[in-house]
Amino acid sequence: MLHLIKYGVSSSGSICEPITIPMCQGVSYNQTIVPNLLGHTSQREAVMKMSFFNSIVQTVCSADIQLFLCRVYAPECVEDQVQRPCRSFCEKARRNCEGLISNFGVSWPNELQCDAFPQEMCISEDNRKEMLRVEDVLSKLNAGGYTVRGKSLTMKTAHMLLVLMDADKTGNLDVVEFFKLEHYVAVIRREYVENYEGRTQSAVTKTQMKKAIASHDFNLDEETFRALWFEYSSHGGIDYDSYVAALTKLKILKDRFQAHLLNLSCDCRVASFSFKQFMKSAII
Repeated sequence: MLHLIKYGVSSSGSICEPITIPMCQGVSYNQTIVPNLLGHTSQREAVMKMSFFNSIVQTVCSADIQLFLCRVYAPECVEDQVQRPCRSFCEKARRNCEGLISNFGVSWPNELQCDAFPQEMCISEDNRKEMLRVEDVLSKLNAGGYTVRGKSLTMKTAHMLLVLMDADKTGNLDVVEFFKLEHYVAVIRREYVENYEGRTQSAVTKTQMKKAIASHDFNLDEETFRALWFEYSSHGGIDYDSYVAALTKLKILKDRFQAHLLNLSCDCRVASFSFKQFMKSAII
């Protein structure tokens, strides 16, 4: 049905309307139009059709697929004209997602074949106009349901998440960085709920935390782990917010260590200062 709206002109005489689809609220545009690029005549219908993607794109695929889906199911509308995504946009989204969803026995949808999208007069990438402060990040995470037993992440943890995803070091997140943050939090939240939620006490024990850290490939010695445990544990365990915060802190440190190695000149001798030693000096 992609022929319903061609080259940015609505054939139905429709006008722009505010986006009400939850997955697409908070992208860099806030006006869409119906019928959309697949011929859905209302945003309610579009929500039902794209519900299949909700859990998969947030926990499996990269941010590109979520942005692309919004460009199709809730296409940007400017002066009552639709802005279509380019074929290259589709190909990038498909390339970064198709192999991953196939692990769930799911094929790339026929209605999203990339050769149906134009190569000219189209949106090649997201405009990334909206910039989110830490308050916005926390608000959007709460609105997205990234809570456990009604308890949300704290502002301190939200700030650490922002630091982790703020690739350009602006102190804010653009829409792509936020989608990546959502994906990261969704994975950790699912891990926490599946492994530690629903028990008598919803908290991670010291032994469980050691296993969790090892599963994320963080190599800590016993002294460093004790310091981390002392920082984040409360009443003998680590709750959801502290679990996210602790893993995020370790991820930030690991990324910084690896970035330092990449910046070393090719002909230098790397000192025997290991990742384990770096983590120890940063945490203790």
